[in-house]
Amino acid sequence: MYIKLKAQRLLIGKNSKAFLICTLPFLMTVSLLGFNYYLLIHLNNNTELNFALKFSLMMLSLTISAFIKSSVVFICENYFYRKATDSFSPVRAQDLFCAFLVRILKMLLFWFLSAVFFLPGLVLAYSAYYVKSISYPKEITVTLFASSLIIALVGAGCFFVIYKRFSKSYFVQFQSGETNPLKVLSQSSEMMEGNLIRYSLFCLSFLGWDVLCLTLFPIIYVLPYRKSAKYVFFREKVRRKLPNVISEKPIVFIFSKS
Repeated sequence: MYIKLKAQRLLIGKNSKAFLICTLPFLMTVSLLGFNYYLLIHLNNNTELNFALKFSLMMLSLTISAFIKSSVVFICENYFYRKATDSFSPVRAQDLFCAFLVRILKMLLFWFLSAVFFLPGLVLAYSAYYVKSISYPKEITVTLFASSLIIALVGAGCFFVIYKRFSKSYFVQFQSGETNPLKVLSQSSEMMEGNLIRYSLFCLSFLGWDVLCLTLFPIIYVLPYRKSAKYVFFREKVRRKLPNVISEKPIVFIFSKS
């Protein structure tokens, strides 16, 4: 409870600014999608360019857009980290590139885990539908449907446990200053060791607010509050448990002339 109270105190007089910062990634995403859609239409209508060049330009635009989106998210997260920990964490160019590469690795992990844990359930569900369509015994159909449901539930649990272990890469970057994407993910996994259930329960405590946000009225309060509370949670609960992974003192980077 004191974590949430601390997060509320951090936002006193700053809630409007914090909400605007929370909406920046969404606004940037909409803008980038609009630009890429315009570019796609323009390239399709251009008959002077061959397909390979059009494809290359489109991929380059999507890559740059993804990097810009990743950088905006990183800077916004850095704002809430600094407010929650009252420490100085400058944003460097290598941090932005590291955050972008971590985002790509997490996306690949997401698709890999989705294929491993949910594809078997989908195959069984389709098999049950096919068996039902060709009038096989009802017991076989029910067994296949039940098996697909069990596999889907088990897969969802495994997916949550594995993917959540790598979800706090931003906190690791801000605290340790690490710029190696693989080390960031490794430290995030180590940081969540023994804290996954505690953090999951903490996130579930916002479920009521999340449901209330469907009306859109309290969203200006809930988004900054939840983000600040999560950073306060990791500062109070996790950093103390892993002094060998997360540095206790804020990191100040000194640039010297070579």
